[in-house]
Amino acid sequence: MRGVGGGDIVCGMSSVRKALNVIAHRGASGYCPENTVASFEEGIRLGAKGIEFDIRLTADGVPVVLHDAMLDRTTNGKGPVAEHTWMDLLQLDAGSWKHARFAGTRIPSLAEALLAIGPYARPIIELKTAIDPEVLLSQLRRFDLEEDVLVMSFHPEWLAPLRQRSKVVPLGLLSDRWGEELPSQTRALDADTLLLHTKVLGTSQIAAAESEGLEVWCWTPNDAGLIAACAAMGVSGIITDYPDLIRSR
Repeated sequence: MRGVGGGDIVCGMSSVRKALNVIAHRGASGYCPENTVASFEEGIRLGAKGIEFDIRLTADGVPVVLHDAMLDRTTNGKGPVAEHTWMDLLQLDAGSWKHARFAGTRIPSLAEALLAIGPYARPIIELKTAIDPEVLLSQLRRFDLEEDVLVMSFHPEWLAPLRQRSKVVPLGLLSDRWGEELPSQTRALDADTLLLHTKVLGTSQIAAAESEGLEVWCWTPNDAGLIAACAAMGVSGIITDYPDLIRSR
């Protein structure tokens, strides 16, 4: 296999050669404060072909990049994201919790994330709350990224309105549990990708999804052995905090 520094990794148990998408989880979050421009840029530098990040809404309706519903873990702020305005969030430090050298790092808006990622890697967006499809699509269209992103969620009911408003935006369904209905549920959304946690990933699950014409990605293997096992099973994408672990073997 060849890693991100030397071409496509080949995975799968058969003679079929399948290129593996390397996706940096919340950016290269093993090295930089998650969901920040610094983390996105490090993921790109390390060769990731996609950068995954999470979006929520502020009290004044601005889509911002943050995983948790609360500000406390990854910023010096307190309380729910949804109770603060965008101007409130601009004053917070979202980097010092990781290391002092990241002091002053800000929470990015969706627009800032797309601007940082879009020219260099595929934006992989997880919806952490229901968002008006036009709010999201207006930003994607602004940067000419409507057909080049992947928008994903654990909640099919959040993805369905987006598909109704756009026939071309790629969608993905996330799950940390396996059920036989998952592939058909994903296909019913007119989604392209089923994203499974490594704890429920197996060759039978991949085969069932591929029989519906879906790609299967996994999240979040963070050691070289587990990454190699996922690749050997035949996934099309791996979302990891350490994209540089996927290299020549």
